[in-house]
Amino acid sequence: MTTRGFCGPLASEFAAFAATLEASASASKTTLTQLRALDRFTRQHGLPSGTIDETLARAWLAGCQSRAPNTRRARYYLLRRFCRHLSKRRPDTFVPGESLRPRGRPPKRPHIYSREEIRRLLDSALTLRDWTSGHPCPIRSKTMRTIILLLVTSGLRISEALHLSLQDVDLAAGVLSIRQSKFRKSRLVPVSAGTLEELRRYHDLRLTVAPADPGGAFFVSGRGTAYSPSTVQAMFRDLTIQSGLRGPHGRGPRLHDLRATFAVTRLLQWYRDGEDVMARLPLLSTYLGHASVTDTEVYLTITTALLQEANTRFHDFTQDLLPAPGGGQP
Repeated sequence: MTTRGFCGPLASEFAAFAATLEASASASKTTLTQLRALDRFTRQHGLPSGTIDETLARAWLAGCQSRAPNTRRARYYLLRRFCRHLSKRRPDTFVPGESLRPRGRPPKRPHIYSREEIRRLLDSALTLRDWTSGHPCPIRSKTMRTIILLLVTSGLRISEALHLSLQDVDLAAGVLSIRQSKFRKSRLVPVSAGTLEELRRYHDLRLTVAPADPGGAFFVSGRGTAYSPSTVQAMFRDLTIQSGLRGPHGRGPRLHDLRATFAVTRLLQWYRDGEDVMARLPLLSTYLGHASVTDTEVYLTITTALLQEANTRFHDFTQDLLPAPGGGQP
């Protein structure tokens, strides 16, 4: 078996573990980077016992004590998974237990947008001006408005939306092709009729400023070029200030919260319809492009905590913003 760039005493084991991660679509770039760092660590420190023992494991975990809690937890879980893999071949391998698990920082609770807040964001997007001339820029404002609408009605990640090319958006079938997204997963995402109509209108405007190259970006700036996630994040922050959702210097709703809004709203719709939510959760997980259903289960906690508020705030929300049940969504 090739060691695929691993060079320490456990190179073949690391290569086999990396192949397992890739086969399960859970081998993110960050995960593989950390795995190679652990490989170098074993080479530098050696393996007196022939495998990873408690001393080596503790030394590896201690190496990131100054990092953020969630970073330390990620290192712990990767080590734990690899040691479990290794212990099948080398029984003397030490598998880190709960006593070594770093305490993580509680994740920031996402903001679940109300229908009125979405309306304010969409209206504000239409007032965006070109940064260079200061004049209204139709394609820039329509690009931002369409991106917001797409994220809240489909649950896409911003990176997925910005990576869409003209050939990835099937305006006849109403299906988006998400290629090699997070965890190297590709999937097809159907959109609702209302969202599809908005995409068609935007498509016609987009062709007036950029060539109809099938591989060209679907969402473009006034110069006909693709936007970076950081640029869209900055524009969105300005929109939240303009819409009164945050102060000029304070924290406020994030662009990624549109994805959470979609997920929580879908779960609430299933609750209201009397559906078996746990049975449908794998469908939502696949639709959102999660590596496993456990990544989607976090929205159940959010839903429980916000159920009363969300029920009030989302009354009639789905009438014209989110897809209706049976409209091509999960």
